[in-house]
Amino acid sequence: MNTGETTLGRVYAVVLMLVGIGFIAILTGAIAERFLAGEIEEVAEATAEVEATDAELLVELREIRSRLDSLETRLRA
Repeated sequence: MNTGETTLGRVYAVVLMLVGIGFIAILTGAIAERFLAGEIEEVAEATAEVEATDAELLVELREIRSRLDSLETRLRA
């Protein structure tokens, strides 16, 4: 038995295992993505709605802050 052939066989086996594991991982990810695609869209829509609401609230808070500053200025004068 030649040591070089055994080493080469082990290298091939390692490469084959890594490729196989990578393929299974990609396949599993693709299947999971297919099942979760609808939920991902729902989460994205909900996130967009929350961000829009946050922006509206921020505008309102700035307006309230401005009015409060105006009232404080009037009271000090």
